[in-house]
Amino acid sequence: MTRYVGYIAMSLDGRIADGDGEIGWLLDYGMPDEAKADYDAFYAGIDALVMGRATYDWIVANHEWSYGGRISYVVTRRPLEAERDDIVAVPPDYPELKARLEAAGHRNVWILGGGVAQRAALEAGMFDHIRVFVIPVIVGSGPLLFADGPLHRLELTGSRVWPGGAVEIAYALRHEP
Repeated sequence: MTRYVGYIAMSLDGRIADGDGEIGWLLDYGMPDEAKADYDAFYAGIDALVMGRATYDWIVANHEWSYGGRISYVVTRRPLEAERDDIVAVPPDYPELKARLEAAGHRNVWILGGGVAQRAALEAGMFDHIRVFVIPVIVGSGPLLFADGPLHRLELTGSRVWPGGAVEIAYALRHEP
């Protein structure tokens, strides 16, 4: 059975980037050593990633690719010239992508973002659990954690305060008919 998970940071006002699409406010926050160990443990359990094209483009423009060893599905309408075999372009048909991930035998899929991709994945039933790290900053503008859409109910499964004031909240999604 495929399990879909979210693991993402946002500002107190629900932003995943600022109005220019930058995340300097998040990078400036820093990551305590225990948070790094938590991320490493989380990532060790992931066997595939799903991300939107804007997230992919931002990552390759600003960082070394750090998702090697896992297949990354990049949802895009445009041609993708990836230089790696583990990056696959897929059309923005999330129900079809879900079927593809399950047919491929993926067990733990990380829905990486951004907000439009996360909303589309949510609507396709591609979230079982989500861990959100609320960073103590108000960004003021920029893309939201989830783009606009219908109501979804969640069940709190845990919370934690991290050094530096970030708060982690963990939820299970209710898959109601």
